[in-house]
Amino acid sequence: MNDMEKFLNFGAVVKVKKSNDDELWKFIKLIKSVGFLDEYINHFQKSCCTNKQYSEYTEDEFWHLVELNCRDKYNTCLEFQWGKGFTFDDEKNYTNYDPEMKIISVDELIKSCNKENEFKLNYQYTSFDKELEDKKIAKELDDFICFYDWSIVKFPNNEFNIKDEQTNSFDFDENITDFKEIISRVYYRMFDYFLDEEDIEGLLYGGEYNYVKERFDSYIDTGKKLELIDDVNIKQYDLWINNVTERAKKYDIELNIDI
Repeated sequence: MNDMEKFLNFGAVVKVKKSNDDELWKFIKLIKSVGFLDEYINHFQKSCCTNKQYSEYTEDEFWHLVELNCRDKYNTCLEFQWGKGFTFDDEKNYTNYDPEMKIISVDELIKSCNKENEFKLNYQYTSFDKELEDKKIAKELDDFICFYDWSIVKFPNNEFNIKDEQTNSFDFDENITDFKEIISRVYYRMFDYFLDEEDIEGLLYGGEYNYVKERFDSYIDTGKKLELIDDVNIKQYDLWINNVTERAKKYDIELNIDI
C-alpha cells in the first residue's frame, strides 16, 4: 500500500506543523482533489477550521482546538477513519497505540497521490556550486544557507525557490522565481545577518577584529561581483565597518589595561 492507502486504512497518520502556514490548507486541498472524501473533508473544515462568526476558513481556529485538546500545541497528527472522518491527536498517542503506525508528512501524502505538479513539489535540490561558475562565491552562499537551514530547489521549467527546511515551506509565495532573484535573496539575507544578528561585540571583545573585517570585505567583494551593491551602498557599509573599527580599538585598550 502507498501512503494514501495506509492513511485511508488507519495504517498511517499525517503530521502537520503550526509553524508551516500552508500545511493544513494543502492537506485539505489534497483531500478535496481526491473527490470521494468530500463529505468528510467538508465536515472537518467546517467544524475545525472555520471561524464561526465570519464563516471563513482560518488556521487559527484549528490550532486553537489543538491547544485545548492536545499536549503538543505546535504539532499534531490527522487521522481518518471510515464512518468517523478526520480527527487529530498527539503523535505519541498514535505510536503508543500502535508502534507500527506510520507518521507521514503532507508532502509525502501528496506524492503518494502523484500530485506533485499540482502542489509544485516537482522539484530537485540544487546548490550554488552547481549553478554558479564562480566557485568562491558559490561556497560562500552555500555555506550560509547550510547554516541557515535553507535549501535551493529547481523546477523543471528552470525556475527556482528557497526552501526553509525547518518549516518545510517556500520563501517565495508563488513558489517559483528566477535564479537571479534567488542569488539576491540569499546574499542580502547573509549580509544582513552578519551586520544585524552576528555577535560582533563578542568577536571584538575576543580579539577577533581581523576575522570580522575579512568577512566584511568578502561580503562587499561578493556584492560587487554579483552587481548587487553600488558606491552608494558601499559608503553606508563603510560607516558600519569604521564604527566597528573604533570599537575594536577601545576593546584593545581595555584588554591591555587588564593585562
